[in-house]
Amino acid sequence: MLHEHDLCPECGGKIVFDEGVYAYVCTKCGCVIEDRPVSYELEIRLFDNRIPRTSGTSTHKVHDHGIGSTELDVSTAGRGVKWHEIARVQKRARVSKKERVIEKALRFMNHYAKVLGIPNYVAETAGKILREAVEGKNYKNKTLKNLAIASIYVALRAHGRPKPAKLFSREAGISLKELWHSIKKIYDSVGRIGVKKEEPSVYVVYIVNKLKLSHNVEKLANILLTKIHELELDIGKPAVGLATAAVYLASILLNEKRTQIQVAETVNVSDVTIRNRYGELVEALDITVYV
Repeated sequence: MLHEHDLCPECGGKIVFDEGVYAYVCTKCGCVIEDRPVSYELEIRLFDNRIPRTSGTSTHKVHDHGIGSTELDVSTAGRGVKWHEIARVQKRARVSKKERVIEKALRFMNHYAKVLGIPNYVAETAGKILREAVEGKNYKNKTLKNLAIASIYVALRAHGRPKPAKLFSREAGISLKELWHSIKKIYDSVGRIGVKKEEPSVYVVYIVNKLKLSHNVEKLANILLTKIHELELDIGKPAVGLATAAVYLASILLNEKRTQIQVAETVNVSDVTIRNRYGELVEALDITVYV
């Protein structure tokens, strides 16, 4: 395939693409280097001045992996009843009976991924997990919604971006019990994806950003956590509790103090948890804090 930075084989002149004749030509001698070349770009056609039809790339966020036909747009005013009927028939033909549950579940997943501000690569993983979890099943809408939310939670953990379960369930609008129940269903279907020891440092970045603390606080908090790990004092303790205590202590030491309640609210833990972990930190590391 030719490119415009290539040189003419006849005279060494510059080659450009002439859209008028749809060919690569030499600007110096006028020689036609390649006539009507094959385009390897995405197919883009405009049926009117507003709605483009683009052949997308493969994705796990759509039931047919994005390689099926494009869904008709019925949002434009003035389409009329007939257009809506055509769109309804087209949608029915586009989604087979066997894929309807998957399609509905992925719609829920895409909605909550957008609401929760989930990165696209995490949503792709969530889509793959969700597809495997609901394929061949006949779940109702509420169950599909909960599974969609749980798949996002599992995908976040798999990518090393976990959120505290309490905080995540609150943001997603489901109970903690429903979240854990749905996660169990996913694990039963696809295995324990993303199950690994949570590192407190993962939560440090999130807490620091939420509290608008400096990078120095984040750095010191991670140093404190490293020391705790070396002393093996983190065994059996929740990562989120250690992270909040480390950030709280680091903010005090660097004169950027936040209250225990402020730190606790960022990840939806109690201030008692921070107080307990904080006491263990200062005692283990022999740090004296003057109030």
